[in-house]
Order: sequence, then structure tokens, then C-alpha cells
Amino acid sequence: MREIIAAPFPGLDPHTGERHHGTLTSEAHVVLGNLKLLLESAGSSLDRLVQVHALIYDSIEYDVLNRVYRQYVAHGPPARTVWTAQIEAGFKIALDAIAAA
Repeated sequence: MREIIAAPFPGLDPHTGERHHGTLTSEAHVVLGNLKLLLESAGSSLDRLVQVHALIYDSIEYDVLNRVYRQYVAHGPPARTVWTAQIEAGFKIALDAIAAA
């Protein structure tokens, strides 16, 4: 099986490269939207995710992340690990993912 690996990336505007800082909800929408675009441009999709690692800035936001995540990965989410960590440049979320090609 071929895999597509998306390296950790925070909320960056895909057109300008500008950093998108906001609430965890708004940043998660940007990050997951970017992941969707990346996978689709590589011939895959969010439905083909195999594994996701999420870093969030505070464990209190875990339920917030889940609500946004399920909007993008609604059918049988893959194995996922969530850690709390201080993320580069003050972002509230960063993801890395593996998807089937």
C-alpha cells in the first residue's frame, strides 16, 4: 500500500503562507481544511486517513478538537493520538497524518 505522509503543520493560509492564529476551533478548521486539500491534490482524501497525531496547546480543548475533527472525518475516524504541548509560534493545534494513496 502506498502512503501519503503529511508532516506536522499548523494553521497556515495555503495561498499566502500567513499564520492563522485564533481559537482552537478556528485553527483546527484551517489545519483540517489544509489537510483535505493536500490529500486531494495527491489523489487521496480524508476518508483514506490511516493515522493522525494531533498536538493541542491545552488538554481542556480536547472536546473542542473532537467536534471539529468529526466534521471532517465523520465516517470511522482512523487511529488518532492527541498530545498537549507548546506548539511553535503560539499555534493552538498542529497535525501530522498518514493516508492511503
